[in-house]
Amino acid sequence: MSVLPRELRNARVWEQSEDLEVRWSASTATHRLIAERREDSLCIDAIVLPLDDAFETRLDAARQFWRALNGRSPGPLYGALPQQTRNRHILNLRTHDARRAAASYRMIAEVLLSREPIVPRDWRDHHLRHKVRAILRRADRLVAGAYRDLLFYPHSRSQKSRR
Repeated sequence: MSVLPRELRNARVWEQSEDLEVRWSASTATHRLIAERREDSLCIDAIVLPLDDAFETRLDAARQFWRALNGRSPGPLYGALPQQTRNRHILNLRTHDARRAAASYRMIAEVLLSREPIVPRDWRDHHLRHKVRAILRRADRLVAGAYRDLLFYPHSRSQKSRR
């Protein structure tokens, strides 16, 4: 694919031995390219990606770059948390905050999980009682440091995932 450097908005081009190095700030990221010079255009024959732990992220960046070169929208972001997962983490943290504010488990269940008040005599055997406990266990793990895994999503920081 031949690309004219002036077609790349926000591009900085400089010579690096026989090749040209291009740093291009697209709408979503900054791309670093090394291209051959052919007359007054750049010739991009390939994108070389190292096969490391970040390969999928690099592959998505290359896909977005290709789409931008062809005038297409960047498409969905790789590694964005699914909406259901985001909602679950929000619920975990709201539950944790409620407990730190000295709310009872029944009050937490009524406010965050139920549409109707829970009668005190029903609370002992209510299904939301166990659900609140499970949510608080997840919230405790999240607050204790598991939130850092969200920074690396969809990759995992733990060694368990590499087995």
